[in-house]
Amino acid sequence: MLLAGVLAGCSRDKQGTAKPKKLLLVSFDGFRYDYLDKAATPHFDSLAAEGVTGDGLVPVFPSKTFPNHYAIATGLYPESSGFVGNTMYDPRWEEWYRIRDREAVEDGRWYGGEPIWNTFEKQGLRTGTMFWVGSEADIQQRHPTYWKTFNDNISSRARVDTVVKWLSYPEDRAVDFATLYFEHVDAMGHRFGTESDSLIAAIQEADQTIGYLKEQLKKKGLWQEINLLVVSDHGMIDLARDKVIELDRIINMENAERIIWGPLTMIEPLRGKKEEMYQDLKAEAEHYRVYRKEDIPERYHLKNHRRVTDLIMIADLGYTILHSSNRQRFAKSLPRATHGYDPAEKAMQSFFIAHGPAFKKGSRVGAFQNIHLYELMNKLMGTRPAQNDGSLDSVKVLLN
Repeated sequence: MLLAGVLAGCSRDKQGTAKPKKLLLVSFDGFRYDYLDKAATPHFDSLAAEGVTGDGLVPVFPSKTFPNHYAIATGLYPESSGFVGNTMYDPRWEEWYRIRDREAVEDGRWYGGEPIWNTFEKQGLRTGTMFWVGSEADIQQRHPTYWKTFNDNISSRARVDTVVKWLSYPEDRAVDFATLYFEHVDAMGHRFGTESDSLIAAIQEADQTIGYLKEQLKKKGLWQEINLLVVSDHGMIDLARDKVIELDRIINMENAERIIWGPLTMIEPLRGKKEEMYQDLKAEAEHYRVYRKEDIPERYHLKNHRRVTDLIMIADLGYTILHSSNRQRFAKSLPRATHGYDPAEKAMQSFFIAHGPAFKKGSRVGAFQNIHLYELMNKLMGTRPAQNDGSLDSVKVLLN
């Protein structure tokens, strides 16, 4: 019985050696934990009924797209991987990383740790990534066997078709692990808000994509043989014109060397101005918290990296930190929504469904941190994980 448990979810190759089932990791960006309650989603509902669902998937901080997709891939908190934001500055290199800067995105120096595709490839498995943060970069001078440069003009069905092709190639070419990524739900949430018809339509489109994926995997005889993880990176919250923090009315902006704006606003004061700026921010702290770098609470797992600035501000849920000159433009952009807030806020949590021979059926578990998925994926594939911040004990409840 013990041996049977160890080999659960495995098949055997021609030599009789236990071989893991294929694994597919799918992300719907910006899919909040409760979005399935907003629309009719028969395909997601069927997947959940036949698998395991979570009450939420807790993001790392900041609850942004790039840090969280990379945390899922590596099992590392931002202070461990160095991936501390969608936009970040490295003071040692004196260089910027921005998500639309192709040169930076493809530069493996920015990405600490070991992503899951490298872990698998090093141990003899083939991988394919249809868009995932880090998969376009030469991390450890490696790439997946198959990978694609992000292109939002590629339709959801074309993405599915490509990945199913990789999975169903002849055995000497087929991948053992693949990723899929879809950004439409996040885009509609940002642009129109969480109560919009456009968001509901995007949720329904995501459901249709899951239905199409299932249909194509069935055609290739893979549906009953594949372990599927369906995740998201963060939740979403609506913004409001009366929830605004005007930073230039609190500090002298000329005393800041650089500012990275957002619900987590990173401020690098000029030399000798740190304490003065901190005291000014502390004196006016309403609807935000301010920390010196060394005082950032441990639960954020953020302060122990050079890319984090000397001062940070964390806005309360739904509040926007901006320059007063941008307030009118911000107001005109509403309704819209965003993320990046404290991951302890329920609205920042995303959704999770697991389906396949390795997982329990018709089960529901509590919310858990997304960094544990790296350990889970290694368990499913029988591989040795690289050093990471996750724990298999936190997710083994999902397994048969």
